[in-house]
Amino acid sequence: MVKSVRNATDSADSPSPSEGQRALAAATLERSAWFGECRQSTRDALLAQGSVRLLAKGEALCRQGSPVEHLCLLLDGSLAVSTTMRSGKRHVLRYLEPGQLMNLIPVLDEQVAVHDATAHGPSLVLLMHRMQIRQALQTEPGLVMALMRLLCLRSRLTYMELSHYTLLPLSQRCAGALLHLAEPFGLPRDDGLAISLKLSQDEFADMVGCSRPVANRELKQLEGQGVIRMTYSHFVILDIEALRERAAG
Repeated sequence: MVKSVRNATDSADSPSPSEGQRALAAATLERSAWFGECRQSTRDALLAQGSVRLLAKGEALCRQGSPVEHLCLLLDGSLAVSTTMRSGKRHVLRYLEPGQLMNLIPVLDEQVAVHDATAHGPSLVLLMHRMQIRQALQTEPGLVMALMRLLCLRSRLTYMELSHYTLLPLSQRCAGALLHLAEPFGLPRDDGLAISLKLSQDEFADMVGCSRPVANRELKQLEGQGVIRMTYSHFVILDIEALRERAAG
C-alpha cells in the first residue's frame, strides 16, 4: 500500500542534501542523455537552483491529476509510474531507473500530472522548477531536441504497450514485461541475467494487468521450461532468446 505523505516538493522539513548527494546529482546531470550536451554553466545553474530530495519507500512524488511544478531527475533508486482506476485496480506502466526523467509533460504543457509516481524503494531525486527548465530550453537548442526525442520515444512505447495490453495473450505480456525490466535493471551473471529490481509477484501482476495467482501460473510455466528462475522478489532470466520468442508469440 502506498503511504499517504506530504508532496515530495515540500521542503519544509527536508534535511539539506549531503555533499555526496550533490556530487551524485552533478554526475547524473553530466552523464544524462538530455542534459549531458548542455553547457557546464547551464548544468551548474540547474543544480544550484534545484532541490535534492530523498523519498522514502512508498512516498509519492506526484499523484495523477495533481499540480506539477518540478521536473524530476532520478538519481538513485526507482520510481513506479502507475495509474489507478476508480475501482482501485492499479496498473504499473514502468519502473524508472536512475538517469530517467519524470513529469516532463506537465512541466512543458503546464497541466496536471499524467500518472502517479511513487518511490519503489528509498530513492534520491533532483527537482528542477519549470522556470529553470524553460530558461534552459531558451539557451540550449540541444536540450530542446533531446527532450523532443524523449517524448517521441515514450509516445512510441505507450502506443506499443497499449496494443500489447489490449491484444496480446497474457503469456506474451508476461514475457514482454520481463524483457522490459531486463534492459534497465539486468545484471549479467554466469547463469543468466539477474533483474536487480526487487519486485513482488503482486507488483508484477500490476504490470501485466492480471491477478497475482494468474501471474504466478504464467511465471511458473516459464520457470518450468527453464526460461527464468524466481527467487524471493527477484527474477533471473536463464534463456533470454527463449523469452524473446515467447514475447514475439
